[in-house]
Amino acid sequence: MTYTNDSHIRTVEDVKAFFHHLVDERKVSFHPDDMFENYVSCEGGINTITLGECPKYNRLMDESFKACENEGVDIYEVGLEILRGGMG
Repeated sequence: MTYTNDSHIRTVEDVKAFFHHLVDERKVSFHPDDMFENYVSCEGGINTITLGECPKYNRLMDESFKACENEGVDIYEVGLEILRGGMG
């Protein structure tokens, strides 16, 4: 999936899709509390998410927190479930 500046996270299902995108497509082992500017590749130390993409991804993560809160779901449990699945 491609996320644009017009993309939004509104439901927990959207959160799961976003987290799958991060793990499966972008190959990021993320934590919901971290800013995307802090993610660098182990190979060469380059940013995993480009600096131009960071504001969009940070906004999507903020929206993920709101969606989970609105539905009474723990965002950390959702993230851990996705990470465990992505790591095999």
